[in-house]
Amino acid sequence: MRVRFIEAAAAASLLAFGLAGCSDGGAKTKLAQANQVVVESTSVTASGCVRPVEKTNCLVVKGRGGGYYDISSASPAPDLSKGVAVSLRGKDAGKNTQCGRELTDVKWSYLGIQCGATTPASDSTTAAKGDKAKLAKAG
Repeated sequence: MRVRFIEAAAAASLLAFGLAGCSDGGAKTKLAQANQVVVESTSVTASGCVRPVEKTNCLVVKGRGGGYYDISSASPAPDLSKGVAVSLRGKDAGKNTQCGRELTDVKWSYLGIQCGATTPASDSTTAAKGDKAKLAKAG
């Protein structure tokens, strides 16, 4: 009997708490709705040349959409001195860093495709043009 009373009280508390959040009549801005979304980690795969970012300790790989994935959490990190492209898989939890979209739980392997000189990712547009050509070769 006591357990049922506690369960009923807990259910009533949750209902009251839920209704308190609806006091605005359901009219919420898109920003408020976006902030309430819970993002689950999504699996991401990418391949290309790993680049350091100027004035940071970040390592990035350019993604398909042109943005950068921050793979600084990879342990061990790819050896930039080898100058070889990598294939990687990681988890994207929706967090952006100063270097790009942060990937966690990064697993990678070398592809055996040579990359050019390691110019920092945030270099001028000439580096971006070079990255496009290298990505086309790397896959």
